[in-house]
Amino acid sequence: RAVTLSERKFDVDTLPADMRRVYGHLAEKFGEEYALLFIFTMRTAVELHRAWNMTLLTSNILQQIKDKFGLRMTWNLGVVRLKFRVEDGGYELHRKVPYDYDSEYQDIYYRIALALIAGKITVHEALIYQTESKHGVHTAVGGRILRNFPGRLVLYPLQASMCAIIFFSG
Repeated sequence: RAVTLSERKFDVDTLPADMRRVYGHLAEKFGEEYALLFIFTMRTAVELHRAWNMTLLTSNILQQIKDKFGLRMTWNLGVVRLKFRVEDGGYELHRKVPYDYDSEYQDIYYRIALALIAGKITVHEALIYQTESKHGVHTAVGGRILRNFPGRLVLYPLQASMCAIIFFSG
């Protein structure tokens, strides 16, 4: 029998220890879905900010998620440091997020967030899809070759020449 995506549950044991701890407290107080929505929002913010490094766009999507699901959380999106607070500062998580010029995930993470907001997928499905995307399950074979060594070495001269053209006019 095939397992449909909606039957699959996100494995919280794959989360970092600090997120798992906050997840446990939130799930105990407010239920599993609320806790998973906090985790989803935080993961989405980290990946969007990593690639876009545009606090307004990232903050906009976070606000939409917060409003739709009634999350009691705030965030501070710095240039490389992100702070997430939930339940009036009862829990605060920090992430240092360096800019990644080669991140392929921002579009996928944005679309996952919009699908969750629109009610087309559940929070379990959204988190599973984020995890699969991060592992390259939804990346074309050509993309996987160019994003890993040694195939990645082909991109460096092209990127350097494009930067020279853009910044130094040829």
